[in-house]
Amino acid sequence: MIRRILISALALLLLAAAPALAAPAQDCPEEPRLTHSVHRVLFEAQQLMEKKKDAQAAQKLAQYAKGHDQAHPRFWFLRGVLAYQAKQRDEAGVYFAKAMEGWPCFQAAVRNLAVVRYEQGKPAEAARLAYRAFLLSKPPDYNLLYEASVFVLGAGQAAKALPWLDELCARPQPKKAWLTALLRAYLDLKRNKQAAKVLKRLLARWPEDASLWRLGASLATMDKDYAEAAAALAVAYRLQPPKEAGWRQLADLYRAAGSPLAAIPFYLKAWGGEPKGIKQLDRLADLYLQGHDLARATVWSQKAATAQPTARRWARAGRIYLEQKAYPAAHAAFSNAAKLEDKHHGKKNKGGRYWLLAGYAAWQNEQLPLAEAAFSNALHSAVKNSNTAKEAVRGLKAVREQRRQQAEG
Repeated sequence: MIRRILISALALLLLAAAPALAAPAQDCPEEPRLTHSVHRVLFEAQQLMEKKKDAQAAQKLAQYAKGHDQAHPRFWFLRGVLAYQAKQRDEAGVYFAKAMEGWPCFQAAVRNLAVVRYEQGKPAEAARLAYRAFLLSKPPDYNLLYEASVFVLGAGQAAKALPWLDELCARPQPKKAWLTALLRAYLDLKRNKQAAKVLKRLLARWPEDASLWRLGASLATMDKDYAEAAAALAVAYRLQPPKEAGWRQLADLYRAAGSPLAAIPFYLKAWGGEPKGIKQLDRLADLYLQGHDLARATVWSQKAATAQPTARRWARAGRIYLEQKAYPAAHAAFSNAAKLEDKHHGKKNKGGRYWLLAGYAAWQNEQLPLAEAAFSNALHSAVKNSNTAKEAVRGLKAVREQRRQQAEG
C-alpha cells in the first residue's frame, strides 16, 4: 500500500516541458525580466524538443550557458527538465535549485526540485519544498499538499503529515489517494481506531477495491477480531481470488474465529481440492471434530490413523467413536493406541490411559472379557498408586464381579 502511494504521488509530478506559473504570492517578488537573448534560445530549444531532439536542445542550452552564468530562471528550469528526462537526476536538481535562486517563487521549479530531492533520498527536504509549492499555488492546488504529505510520510514523520491530510480529507469528495495517505498516517502512529474510520470512508466509496478489504482484514486481525477479519478477507477474495497461500490465510482466520467448519472449504482450496499429506488429514479430522460433525470427523480421523498410525491418532478416533456410542470401534481404536504406546515406550511405559479407555468402551458394550483384559493391561502399564492404576483396579473389580454374577445366574 505504501509503495503504491509513493508511486501515485510521483506520477503526478511528471516534468512538463512548458512551466506553469502561479500568480505571485503576497510576499513574492515579481519574475525577473526575460531578456531577448534568453527568450530566443529558449524558443529554439523548445522547437527542437517538439521535434523530439532533446539532446540537441540540451546541447544548445549548455552552449549558451558558457557565456551567461546569470541566465534567467526559466533557462535553468528548462535545463533541469531536459536533464531529468535524460535521467540525469542530480544535474537536474542543480538546475532547478538555480532557477529557485533566481526567482524564489518559481512554483514549477520548487515543485520539481521537491521530486528530485525525494528521489535523492531526502524526503524531509522534499516535503518542505512541496509544501512551499502548495503555498505558492493560486488557487490552492491541493495535489501539492498531498504530495508534501506523502513526502513527510516517507520521512517517517506521520504526526507532521496528519494536519495536512486532515485538511485534505475534510474537503468535499476527497480523493482516494488522500484518504489512503491519511489511513497510512494513522497506521504509522498506531492509531488503529482512527484508521478503521478512514477505511470505512474508503469502502463506502470504493467497495470494489479488494486491497481495501484486505487492509480491513489486517486491521481486524490486529484487534484480534478474527470473525471480522475473515469476513473482510472473504469479500476481498471474491473480488480478487488469491493464490493458495491466500486461501490458507482465510481458512486460518475462520479457525481462529471459532468457525472450524467454515474454514474447511478454504483449506481444501489451498490444498488444490483434497488433502495430500498426513498433516492435512489431521487438520481435517480436528476441524470436523471441533465443528461437532462427528460423521466426517470419523472418516478423516480413521484415514489419518490408517495412513500413519500413532497412539495419538488412534486415540482421537477412539474419542470420536465414544461420542457416537460406537463402542466396538472405540475399543478397537483405543486398543490400537495403547499397543502403539506400549511398543514405543516398552518397559518404561508408565501410562495405561488408553488401555483404561479401551476397557470402558468394551464394558459399555457388555464385552466383559475384553473389558477385563483391557483393565488388566492398564494396571500393568500405569504408575503404581496413580489415578489410572486406581481406576483400573476399580474397573477390574467391577467387571469381575459382574462376570461372577453372570456365571452364577
